[in-house]
Amino acid sequence: MSETADSRSPAVLVMARAPRRGEVRRALEPLLGLERCVALQSALIVGAVEWARALHPRAILVAHDPPDAGPELHALLGDDVLVFPQNGEGIAGRMADAAVRAFARGPGPLLIVWPDLPQLRPAHAAGALADLEAGCDVVFGPVFDGGFYLVAIPRPLPQLFGLPERVWRDADPIGVGVRAARDSGLEVGILRAERALHRPADVRAALADPTLPEAIARALGRREPLGRARRG
Repeated sequence: MSETADSRSPAVLVMARAPRRGEVRRALEPLLGLERCVALQSALIVGAVEWARALHPRAILVAHDPPDAGPELHALLGDDVLVFPQNGEGIAGRMADAAVRAFARGPGPLLIVWPDLPQLRPAHAAGALADLEAGCDVVFGPVFDGGFYLVAIPRPLPQLFGLPERVWRDADPIGVGVRAARDSGLEVGILRAERALHRPADVRAALADPTLPEAIARALGRREPLGRARRG
């Protein structure tokens, strides 16, 4: 890992579904087609790992599904990333198992991310780490239409991973997830809610962003930078 990483640096765990034809971004297939859905998933995973590298983390781990996707993700991401299969029941079970592997490599903090946003930004990591330093037990980055794009924890938290599965899937992640975490005695921080690439409307919103990373823009169908298209 980077020479600037130290004991205070976070580890980053990416929970990723392998970019396979017909198995990813299915809600976007009518708009993008099968091949561009694969390209989009690849770009999102690569973007999450590049975001992690910029943090100078102690470790970058990618927990993948399906279990046999290790070789293709190694080829996509490089040798500095620890790749291993997801294991466990439901989102909470898989996240708990992967977090155990991450903490076995060193103490927290740990940033767990799902590669669903058009782009992860430095502010996402900075906000999460600041909340942890301020004493939060867990920091949630919620997605508008349900679920989370980021969960940050300073140490293993069995009570977090023991929350009901609906906490991780509910359409009201702030109301349900945060309430459940607080009821379990956890001090909770909340990042700004973000729009993930789940539906065709999300694609249109992402394409309107002039800062959209080029690889994501190409996968979504933008053939040239937004500014150039407007000047034409």
